[in-house]
Amino acid sequence: MYSKHARVLSTLAAILLGLLLFTTAQSEERKLCLWSFESGESQIFLLGSIHAMRKSMYPLATPIVHAFNQADKVVFEVDLTRLNAYEMNKVMQKKGMYEPPETIRQDLRPETFILLKNYLRTNQMPLAQVERMKPWYLMLTIGQRELSRLGFDAELGIDRYLQQLALHEDKEILQLETFGEQINLLSSDPIALQELSLRVSLEERQNVAQELEELLAAWEDGNADRMLEMTLQSTAEYPELTKQMDNLIDKRNIRMAERIRAYADTSGTYLIVVGALHMGGKNGIIKLLQDDYRITQQTY
Repeated sequence: MYSKHARVLSTLAAILLGLLLFTTAQSEERKLCLWSFESGESQIFLLGSIHAMRKSMYPLATPIVHAFNQADKVVFEVDLTRLNAYEMNKVMQKKGMYEPPETIRQDLRPETFILLKNYLRTNQMPLAQVERMKPWYLMLTIGQRELSRLGFDAELGIDRYLQQLALHEDKEILQLETFGEQINLLSSDPIALQELSLRVSLEERQNVAQELEELLAAWEDGNADRMLEMTLQSTAEYPELTKQMDNLIDKRNIRMAERIRAYADTSGTYLIVVGALHMGGKNGIIKLLQDDYRITQQTY
């Protein structure tokens, strides 16, 4: 039985991954995190993506490849091809790092600081390497390290893969958000909430593998609603996370759905690639669009 903290970690893992897209072949037909609808002169494919994958998860399922091949425009949460490492690092330094002489020590409870020191000792990392990171940035960094330990690679993520493929095939690349908007969102939580998220991630990082397998099983069933339900269980244990989840998921869903509607009012075939967590639930992108469009979930 998972502890209550493990449910919070599933939230953090899900946000990091954008939820898992698993594409091993199966003999029986199953649903995918891929939907489609038509509107006037446009055809829209909606792909639930992840931002880190294992090499073994490729090749992508045939309907996903087919949707990409049909699309003349590919839309991502953020178009990373527009950014360079210098600009990204500049934003992260501004939003994610303390100005000297301040450090993360001043914002951590004693029990959280002990957990951090234990984590650093286990991973043979000096405190000086991370002490200038703000809690949200350190939580993200630790999460990425844990994903890497489990064999997930951001360079193999669906978004990164399809962006590079779109560049190679000279497809038009669009975005629903900007890198700056996403970082502003991640960094805007009050320090106390950032501290809580970091503490929980340190306490329960050993359960990440189990939580991801549970999310994978839900994805394999094409059950985006279940994935969201699993993630939001954490708010029952930690009501403080409700506002965070609302900002990270529901409010973004509304903005992204409106931009998708704008694309649907034009002509062309679009493949829109967003984290699968945004697809499910009563406030998910699929529900937000269903009143106006006949949306079909793809099977494989």
